[in-house]
Amino acid sequence: VRFKGVETSILNSGTWTVIKPYTFNDGTHTIPLDLPVVIEHAYGIGTGLKVVGMILSFVVIGLAFIVGVWTYRNRDQHVVRASQPIFLYIIDAGTLLMGASIIPLSFPPGDVACLAFPWLLTIGFTLVFSALFTKTRRIKIVMQSAKQFKRIKVTPGDVMKPMIALLFLNIVVLTVWTVIDPIVRQTIVVERDDFDRVTKSYDICESNHDVIFLSVLGVINLGSVLFACIQAYQTRGISTELSESKYIFKVMYAMMYGLSLGIPILVIAKESIGTYYFVWAGLIFLICSSIFALIFHPKIVATWKDKAAKKLGHMPIRWQKMANSGTPDENRESLGEGVKVYSTAARETLEEENQKLDEENQKLKELCMAL
Repeated sequence: VRFKGVETSILNSGTWTVIKPYTFNDGTHTIPLDLPVVIEHAYGIGTGLKVVGMILSFVVIGLAFIVGVWTYRNRDQHVVRASQPIFLYIIDAGTLLMGASIIPLSFPPGDVACLAFPWLLTIGFTLVFSALFTKTRRIKIVMQSAKQFKRIKVTPGDVMKPMIALLFLNIVVLTVWTVIDPIVRQTIVVERDDFDRVTKSYDICESNHDVIFLSVLGVINLGSVLFACIQAYQTRGISTELSESKYIFKVMYAMMYGLSLGIPILVIAKESIGTYYFVWAGLIFLICSSIFALIFHPKIVATWKDKAAKKLGHMPIRWQKMANSGTPDENRESLGEGVKVYSTAARETLEEENQKLDEENQKLKELCMAL
């Protein structure tokens, strides 16, 4: 192919403007089909970054399954019952969804992957946060009633109302976004050759009004996170089972700290595909790992210690005293190697102590009524 390129341009206010395109041998401006094939460079996520992101995702998903199975198997343990297994299941499910959101982010942009990422991430974050918020609210309600000397019963249904409301709002916004202005793949052209052929480009997931919907989701979730952080800070010093309020406050702080650092970087690095992907994967992994470390790890350790103590036959001092009050001829039971409990004497002693406590409680009630 031979051609002679003559461009007719005009200089206007210091800027050259082409007023006539290329004219080819056939006298037209249509690009010939027999031009040399152009080599297009498509920017994307490097293989190394994809491997790192997928490893982080599978680590979170694997830990979520392990923690879920552990919670189910230990649902009758005192430590798990005190934390209410339903909330632990919800936190674990939300963490699993957040970890799974890295997977569609790792694939080349497509309509399904573009829609899956915001749904998985938003629903997972909402489940985790709303469960933590609900637990904090439950602690605050109970402690406020205790200060007023009121006895109340707080059921999971009573404190799950904010969780259901928050989840409903997020689902409504995501549904409207998906129906009205769905996120689709768009190709961004970086460079073209002299024949207007694309030489450099990259694909992104984008919608026409994504800023509006992201802003609405941000107001709903970040506003609720700030309110929950205030509640967690107010209840951080309350002594509860396993100091749960303290750990919830730490998780809230870690989430806010991660978001405050990650969101500005995501905005700045949006046009750098590799950096954008790595920041998202690292931020999601940071939040999920902090949940596992601060919510589930203390409970796993406490349960393990309880089981180890029972296996070794360790008992409170009062039970040891009752065990030693029997005689060799009485009925005995073994609670471990080398540890003998004289159950008959222990039972009689315990019944006597309970009777004395009941009498003292009755006297206190009569004294309070007299006052």
